[in-house]
Amino acid sequence: MTASRDTPKDVARQSAEPRSTDTEPMSPEAMFRLDDRVAIVTGASSGLGERFARVLQAAGASVVIAARRLERLEALANGSKTMLPVQCDVSVPDDVDRLVRTTVEQFGRIDIVVNNAGISKHKQLYHLTTEEVDYVLRVNFLAPAFLTLASLPAMLRRGEGWIVNVSSLAGKLPPPRETVYAASKFALTGFTEGLWLDLAGSGIHATVVHVGPIDTEIWHKTDEPTAYQGRKLPPSAVSAAILRAIERRRHEVWVPNALRVAWWFRLLAPGLFRWGASRFDPVPADVIAAARERARVTT
Repeated sequence: MTASRDTPKDVARQSAEPRSTDTEPMSPEAMFRLDDRVAIVTGASSGLGERFARVLQAAGASVVIAARRLERLEALANGSKTMLPVQCDVSVPDDVDRLVRTTVEQFGRIDIVVNNAGISKHKQLYHLTTEEVDYVLRVNFLAPAFLTLASLPAMLRRGEGWIVNVSSLAGKLPPPRETVYAASKFALTGFTEGLWLDLAGSGIHATVVHVGPIDTEIWHKTDEPTAYQGRKLPPSAVSAAILRAIERRRHEVWVPNALRVAWWFRLLAPGLFRWGASRFDPVPADVIAAARERARVTT
């Protein structure tokens, strides 16, 4: 593939006609061009990751899609020459290294990394195990950190790159019953903010995306029932925001943008925020009583 030092905005101006993907019609967020770029998207077998992959390909990029469910990746790629499925468990560092090696061997470069893979953990604190804490942190924080570090040499050789870390509103405002999940997303947000400083002057840009309720299968994978019954945005809302972030080199994106109001409320009135959050989904008294009883038994 030919090297190019044009920014994505330059490419967008130079392109005449947008191309469509092999799998779905052109969508509005895919009008921005990423011709000759190579992207890695983790967690691409469903939901947000699947949408990101489709939109990046529609924008002209070659996309390496990674997840554990290879059959879903192969169905998504559908034999396309610009989409490469790679089975990968991001919680395993060797798998992450292999993902990067495969991408460079196949396409010769890495321009964009979308750290999207993640798992939920909606569970009473008293019911958590140390194994669950370890796994959530490995998938939601350590894996993006490992993939970022592994991809940096390829980006540094070209003098540019884009790292997009898909975090959550929970990475700014911890919701009830998601202590460990929130900790993993706070860590990912802090990692990204550190990248803003440590990558300065390298040509590599980092973005963190704070995502609110999105209509994906993650809502069907909670350990315990959730109190939230409100509106969920479609994955296309997030993919559009990510393309804008890449194009405009934004550091921080909120989806939806109105979530900033809740964050400012927490900063200005932290006590009132804690009061309201604790009453939104209070810990049942019987859960605390059962935890006390187990504590007595184990002494």
